[in-house]
Amino acid sequence: MDAKITYDIGHAHVAAVRVAQHREGRPPTMEEVAAILRSTVELTNHRLRTLEALGIVTIVENPFEAHVSVRDHLALEKLPAEADESALSNAVAEFRKRQAEKADEMIRVFEDQEEEKERQERHSDLESGLKNFKPKKTKKAPWEK
Repeated sequence: MDAKITYDIGHAHVAAVRVAQHREGRPPTMEEVAAILRSTVELTNHRLRTLEALGIVTIVENPFEAHVSVRDHLALEKLPAEADESALSNAVAEFRKRQAEKADEMIRVFEDQEEEKERQERHSDLESGLKNFKPKKTKKAPWEK
């Protein structure tokens, strides 16, 4: 996974799993771990999935919920003490680039809508002219009297 988990964040999540397991008497759900950490479920889920990929926790899923348990707490010692700042700045730069591309795309879409609106106005003008069109009476041939 591309997300970097620091030593402190990893320890906090493992501790929250252990506290929740002690309270409930069973492996906790991700929502319970998030509640202990006072974090969002989405962020906790992402971090626990990263810890699972590193072999620190195990996530067991059933159709209704996912339970977390500690697998190898000693693997926490391999986590970096601080987050890599260059990776964060690269991620921010990439995000800004994608946002600029989206803004350019939106500008192109709205410009295309302006052209489409002008085309529809011309089309409606031609259509109204066609409705008001009165054909000239044709002269009859001399033998058709």
